[in-house]
Amino acid sequence: MIGRIRRARLDDAAAIAYVHVAGWRETYPGIVPDRTLAAMDVFSRTRYWAQVLDNKRNRIDVFVAEMPVEGEDRVVGFGVTGPEQVGLADYSGEFHALYVLQVGQGRGLGTRLMTTMAANLVLRGMTASTVWALRDNLRARRFYEKMGGVLVSERPLMFDGTRVMEVAYGWSDVTPLARRSEEAWR
Repeated sequence: MIGRIRRARLDDAAAIAYVHVAGWRETYPGIVPDRTLAAMDVFSRTRYWAQVLDNKRNRIDVFVAEMPVEGEDRVVGFGVTGPEQVGLADYSGEFHALYVLQVGQGRGLGTRLMTTMAANLVLRGMTASTVWALRDNLRARRFYEKMGGVLVSERPLMFDGTRVMEVAYGWSDVTPLARRSEEAWR
């Protein structure tokens, strides 16, 4: 099995920022406006992720996926979990983010990241959980459906004056996903 999943550290901020920006630019052309993608920059995202990772009172948990790229281990994905933020009454937890760069896709890293995050949610008592995905991101939607998510809601978002729909997938209990996690139980 290639790569590993681990809890993010403060010194991962720049790598997470790179994955965040590159992941959006790989995934969202034609889904969000080009000017939104062009305006994203690794420097400001690095500052953001450093603040997130340094905040000891933060209610979220951040994980990274690493794998060898050009002879050295690199962060090629990240995921974030925590309390549900939108107000979907039947859900206490949320997968806030899950990104794996194309170089890391098709290797099981997304599945391992998702199951590790599910285990984290279970440990925190948030077994009923959701994830939001842009409606036109069909690859992500197929992935969440494969992971057992059921479509539960949708909402509009605005990106640079363009309306984009987002859909939520829900799990009434993520424990079965958590049981599939290797890294979480080490």
